[in-house]
Amino acid sequence: MSADANQGGHESQAMHESQNPNDRVFVLDELELRPGKLDAFLAAFETGYLPAARARGMTLLHRWVTPPLELPEGGSSVLLVWSLSGPAGFWTMRSQSGTEEVAQWWRHCDGFITRRSRRLAAEASALPRLEAAGKRHA
Repeated sequence: MSADANQGGHESQAMHESQNPNDRVFVLDELELRPGKLDAFLAAFETGYLPAARARGMTLLHRWVTPPLELPEGGSSVLLVWSLSGPAGFWTMRSQSGTEEVAQWWRHCDGFITRRSRRLAAEASALPRLEAAGKRHA
């Protein structure tokens, strides 16, 4: 388990509602970087986004760079893999994502990135439980 996974106790009541750790929802962010911006983006991410994401109940599991080196001509991407504590954790994160602080962060990122995408995922065996829990929290 990463140090981030334990920080702040974000495996909150939503995790305890289902009592099944496989019921987590994962957020996969892919950010395509402008040439030469990897170090600057990672530094800004650490101070400008990560603390607020943790406060929204997001646990950073992985911060990957692909390819595993910064290409001088560009084309490098950062993949951020987050964990949320089930549907309740998703709705908690989602309800707090429309703030001016978050919008300002993404405007700031225009200097670092050319494209971004976000996908949600879950363990296949958890889908029936997540669907049932999601109906309670929606």
